[in-house]
Amino acid sequence: MSINPRDYDLDELRKMARERGREAGGDEVEETAIGLGGSVPGDGGASADSSFRAGLYRELLPLEAGNDTGKPYLATLPEHYAGEHLIFEWLEFLLLHAGFQGAMDALSYYESVDWITEECESTLNDYMLGLGEQPSEGTDLDMDDHLLSLVYIAKLASMQ
Repeated sequence: MSINPRDYDLDELRKMARERGREAGGDEVEETAIGLGGSVPGDGGASADSSFRAGLYRELLPLEAGNDTGKPYLATLPEHYAGEHLIFEWLEFLLLHAGFQGAMDALSYYESVDWITEECESTLNDYMLGLGEQPSEGTDLDMDDHLLSLVYIAKLASMQ
């Protein structure tokens, strides 16, 4: 089953994360343990893909508490060093996995599904233009790549 970010809002993705965590562990996921860096009980035999995905879901769950999760999730970019560092880390990830054009397309897509505002997309595109076009062709982003982008977006939004 693939997830199209356009079809889900952040609350729905978090609900799915809880359900998958319970399925992977066979037990109830203790959210307080996850928020403190704990692990999902019983996920020792999980495949690498499902372990990676579970880690992404764990990153999103603690961000739920106390945050207004209305769309767009990221209205403005943080203007301090830690925020800029995280922005460039995210852009590097997109460039390495999708290539220059794929990264630009991903940002446009995230704006179209209201994960980021048009202003954020424009600024992020400017940052990427400043990095210069990378020679790598890249590949199509998959569900895990989009989930990781959502984690970056959520972390950036929490820095506001």
